Amino acid sequence: MEVVRASSGSSDSARTRALRLPPEIVERAAQSLCWVSIVCAVTSVVTFMLQNYLQPEMAAMLTHPFQRLTTLGLVFLSLGFLVLMRAGWVSKEVLLDLGTVFRVVVAFAIGVYETGMPITAEAPVRGLSGVAVWMVFTGFLLPNSPLKAGLAASGSVMAWPLAYWVNLQVHGFDPAPMNRLFVWMFPIVIMAVWSCVINARTIRMEMSKQKAEDLGSYQLDFMIGRGGMGEVWRARHKMLARDAAIKLIRPEMLAGVSGRQEQIARRRFELEAQATASLRSPHTVALFDFGQTKDRAFYYVMELLDGVDLQTLVERYGPLAESRVVKILLEACESLEEAHRHGLVHRDIKPKNILLCRLGLQYDFVKVLDFGLVKSLQGSDVSLMTLDGTATGTPAYLSPEVAMGEAKIDGRADLYSLGCVAYFLLTGQMVFTETNPTALALAHVQKRPAPLRERTELKISEGLEAIVLRLLEKDPANRPRSAQELSRQLRALTDIPRWSKEQAMEWWQTNLPETAATAVAESSSDKLEPVGAQLKG
Repeated sequence: MEVVRASSGSSDSARTRALRLPPEIVERAAQSLCWVSIVCAVTSVVTFMLQNYLQPEMAAMLTHPFQRLTTLGLVFLSLGFLVLMRAGWVSKEVLLDLGTVFRVVVAFAIGVYETGMPITAEAPVRGLSGVAVWMVFTGFLLPNSPLKAGLAASGSVMAWPLAYWVNLQVHGFDPAPMNRLFVWMFPIVIMAVWSCVINARTIRMEMSKQKAEDLGSYQLDFMIGRGGMGEVWRARHKMLARDAAIKLIRPEMLAGVSGRQEQIARRRFELEAQATASLRSPHTVALFDFGQTKDRAFYYVMELLDGVDLQTLVERYGPLAESRVVKILLEACESLEEAHRHGLVHRDIKPKNILLCRLGLQYDFVKVLDFGLVKSLQGSDVSLMTLDGTATGTPAYLSPEVAMGEAKIDGRADLYSLGCVAYFLLTGQMVFTETNPTALALAHVQKRPAPLRERTELKISEGLEAIVLRLLEKDPANRPRSAQELSRQLRALTDIPRWSKEQAMEWWQTNLPETAATAVAESSSDKLEPVGAQLKG
């Protein structure tokens, strides 16, 4: 997950901000559009029938083909939005964009109805145009970004005179006096302005509420991370005064996908929390709580860690000493061994998902993160697919059996990925350097990795290199049988000195003296921002 400072919104362009709608409003407005479309369809039919019955003198106008087609089109358009919403064929953002067009079309239909009778100089204008009422009604229920709300208001204002002009052509009415037209249009223009004000106020209120939203016993402070399917917030327990990290499904992602993809994302997030909660290893990120917000977004609460992921570590400081790599692998094996004994395969072991942190007086303490692609070995179908249904995992660290889409995989798939991680830590380079995901996946299936000592000038013992290359065997049967067996092989390396606590403490005090929370909070700093478990997506 990329680091996102608390002030990240300020980096957006003005155009992007003008088009962006807070995700929580997208969710609520999409649901409101469903009800508005029902109301619109029912009201159109009922109004047509009542007017025909109660005002027979309007029958000629109401039964005109143009009026009937307008009413029928409005009913079908309203029902079409209801079907589109229920089927989940388009994202909620696209649905709201279509809803903007819907608002203008309804305004046009109202104008057609209101101007279907001649407007004369003798008959004064009484009351408001239905277009003005419609704009205020939809301004409350269907908020949108300021730019799109302005377009909807402007389009609705122009819809009435357009409808009047069309009726003049269809029915051959004499043009109305300008003062009468002004009286009709003036309230519409005023309500267009107020609808934009209401829209902006609704968005501001929603954004203010998000800053202080409560999730169970936790109070959100500020967002500190964003990734492929999640937002992470720094939070504090209201009773225990304990800092924590809260991970939510990223609302923007849910607003931009179809209904089916949203269900997949929510299920994947839920199973990630369940898998993490079932593990107790100190080297697996701890999960405190799990729940659902009022707008149906899943969240879970995990420990707030002070650390840096292995990807960032190598990118900033280069390959690691082999003694340090051995320690990292040993602690990662403890986490994986427990998961495998619980019948769970991680399937996305990579440097970004292994955090090196400072925990109390311990330095270089490993935490394995992100069980979002976990797969059960017990036969139950809890495997979580990606949004497009393709193979799961990260191509650069994908085991051959996962790349081939084999149904039966076990913990040795994670050991292959851990071998790729070890290769990266020791050499600073990925095992294979193909430039696209498909070629990378095929390389894991077909190519033999180059010996580590050909890819780096640093000292690597023959024993450690042999272990890493054995982890990278194409056939799982040729790899260590378990993480526990891998641990025994690593501990048997007598030619590699132990990475001591003193070495670890000295490295941290020299390179990462600040906590991750402090670095994130100082949004104007250009220093390294350590990435903690809270920054995983």
